[in-house]
Amino acid sequence: MEYIRYSTSYSIFYDLLVVLLVILFLIAFMLFMRRTNLSRMMKYFIIAAGMFAALNVVFPYFGYQFYFILEFVEWTTKFIFPWIVLYWVIRFIKAVEKKV
Repeated sequence: MEYIRYSTSYSIFYDLLVVLLVILFLIAFMLFMRRTNLSRMMKYFIIAAGMFAALNVVFPYFGYQFYFILEFVEWTTKFIFPWIVLYWVIRFIKAVEKKV
């Protein structure tokens, strides 16, 4: 899906309208999913698929492709996740030392 940005003053408002409509769709979708009788895990998978679909619609309006999400997850697991794990390991060690 190729998005051509026109040089009109309405392009910014159009982009914001698309984002707001996608957000409203996601909210309505999540509220609908809460009322269904599916298992909890199935609901989470369906909500995640809906979010990925919405991001796939919104990202081209801002010049990103869908693989941007995968690159962001890869970057997060390389650089941020180890620090979070280190923080919790240190807290665990301190809690164990207090008990001993």
